[in-house]
Amino acid sequence: MTDAAPVDDKDKDTLGRRLSEAWHKTVGAWATDDKGTASLVSRLVDFRTLSTEEAKKVLVDAKKRVEENRAELDRRVDESWHRAAGFFTTEQKELKKLEERLATLEARFKALP
Repeated sequence: MTDAAPVDDKDKDTLGRRLSEAWHKTVGAWATDDKGTASLVSRLVDFRTLSTEEAKKVLVDAKKRVEENRAELDRRVDESWHRAAGFFTTEQKELKKLEERLATLEARFKALP
């Protein structure tokens, strides 16, 4: 199973960090299952479908692909979180501006005779 990315103390309790960890534990495990691959290749050798040399080549290739999948998964998860965070940050900034504008208008309205 894939280990989640290192967590800074400041990010431990954020929703984004929890969702990222859940993503890694589910999709990450599926996308990077090297133990299942080794087990399958071992069974193919037992059934004489693959020779020992072929099995070694398959496992080396599988391990390389697993590492590539891990790197790609990490990259995509990070990009997704950055896009989502950017969206929510922008929305929060706009909401804060609207709240400030509303407060200003309320103060002006109360100041009317």
